[in-house]
Amino acid sequence: MQDESNLEHIYDISLFNISDLDVLLHESLKHARELLSAEAGTIYIKSDAFLKFHVFQNDSMSYENIYKNHYFLKDLKLPIEKINKYLSVDAFLSKKIIMIDDIYLSSEYAFIGTKEFDKKFNYKTVSVLSVPLVHPINNECVGVIQLINKIIDNKILPFDLKDKEIISMLSSFMALSISKDKEDLEKIKTVNDKLVKANETLEKRIQEEVSSNQQKSAIIFHQSKIASMGEMLSNIAHQWRQPLSVISTIASGLSLELELDKLSKEQAIGQLRKIVVTTQNLSNTIDDFKGFYNLESIKENFTLKSVVDKSLELAEIVLSHNKINVVSNIDESLTLFGLKNEFTQAFLNILTTVKDSLLKDILSSDNKYIFINVFKKDDKKYIKILDNSTHCVSFEESHKKYTNIFNMGLYMTRLIIQKHFNGDIRYQNITYFYNNQTIKGGEYTIVLP
Repeated sequence: MQDESNLEHIYDISLFNISDLDVLLHESLKHARELLSAEAGTIYIKSDAFLKFHVFQNDSMSYENIYKNHYFLKDLKLPIEKINKYLSVDAFLSKKIIMIDDIYLSSEYAFIGTKEFDKKFNYKTVSVLSVPLVHPINNECVGVIQLINKIIDNKILPFDLKDKEIISMLSSFMALSISKDKEDLEKIKTVNDKLVKANETLEKRIQEEVSSNQQKSAIIFHQSKIASMGEMLSNIAHQWRQPLSVISTIASGLSLELELDKLSKEQAIGQLRKIVVTTQNLSNTIDDFKGFYNLESIKENFTLKSVVDKSLELAEIVLSHNKINVVSNIDESLTLFGLKNEFTQAFLNILTTVKDSLLKDILSSDNKYIFINVFKKDDKKYIKILDNSTHCVSFEESHKKYTNIFNMGLYMTRLIIQKHFNGDIRYQNITYFYNNQTIKGGEYTIVLP
């Protein structure tokens, strides 16, 4: 029996602290070669139906020479079949240590590959010790370690029974290490396969959700556009009511004066000119609204003031008809880059929401206010739209109830501001002062880069 000190020498306690399998096998082979005075050695690991080359060391060849010039060893695989008569395969299948004193005198094995190696690299393989790496608990063979050329006093000697005893103990430790690593690899592979499958499922769900959200957004945007167009048509109706009334009045007057034969040429021309001017105003109104709904695709620099002015111009009749007072304070120098009409629509959506809230909340015709402030602070551009209504819808509500026409505009406004202009928009109830009065209402704030 070996004493405790000998066992520590055989196993080299430091090897137990190595977790990386490649490093462990290299160090184990190096340790085995030192114990048995072997010049060279290899380790094969079972991979499916093959013994696959894993580690190669040779003191007569530099590591640079081994791994640069002997690269073919990396792909070396020996089929695990009895008919092939490979020394390492026989050791693997029999789970027994095999010692060969001189491969060139062996009658049992041809050693064709080894002899070709010797010839190609001017080396001489003589004694070989082939050791199966057998798990000491489940008796499974996981690989083979081969030691080559036992050298003592510069002489190549055969391996002996003492060498066999030493290497058998070390091989058990190596088998345990390899088995543990393979188990860990299998666990990792299983987890990785599950993660890959879960990731594929997740990607599919994300794609489905993205597609669904894109369709929803397209539908909502379309519905919002229709709702906004309805609002604009109402504005057009208000804008046209007065000039159409003027034209109707002039035409009726001309007809009556003609019947009474009281119409002079100069009077007729003057009245007809009024009709032409009024008609031209109607045409200009059409151009304004048509320009707004033009699906322009060219981004441009535009001032925030121009957006506010255009929005108020388009909504002027409705606002004035409902006696809504607009108070504005705008920094005319502030600009933005993007689709101007799109941003104008977003601003108009807020104006429409505020207008509807004021009409629901305030019965008095003289006490409805919208305050518009445009300014810069801390390198950010701000647009604040305040009112004295308490019935405005928050953006959280608009997202939950965007199928409601009333809320749809806000939903699309947030999408436009966030997605297309990299900004943000929020709503809060506030208290502020105007004309020495305390006013409670709502405030929409657009923040732009």
